[in-house]
Amino acid sequence: RPNPQGSYHYGLINTTKTIILASSPGQVNGKQRYALNSVSYVAPDTPLKLADYFKISGVFRVGSISDRPTGGGIYLDTSVLQADYRSFVEIVFQNNENIVQSYHLDGYQFFVVG
Repeated sequence: RPNPQGSYHYGLINTTKTIILASSPGQVNGKQRYALNSVSYVAPDTPLKLADYFKISGVFRVGSISDRPTGGGIYLDTSVLQADYRSFVEIVFQNNENIVQSYHLDGYQFFVVG
């Protein structure tokens, strides 16, 4: 969504939701996995955008990943967060590990601020 306050007024944007994604390593079924908020992503057989567009049930659950760190053990799931269309969402990537994490953001307009 276009930034109504202008490109240099990020601090003045009223965010409607803050999502904190904390990375964590662990073993699942004897294999090394990495997770965000305890969920290690598993790609479904049907692409998410097709499942959403054609309303195919059973492919994903909205809200299947918490918008805050849970502190629980790692489990496998097709993680999909809930956010309102055209809202300003602040996403915090929290990395407590000693390795670099990389992320790919797709689908909407992003303003990286730090």
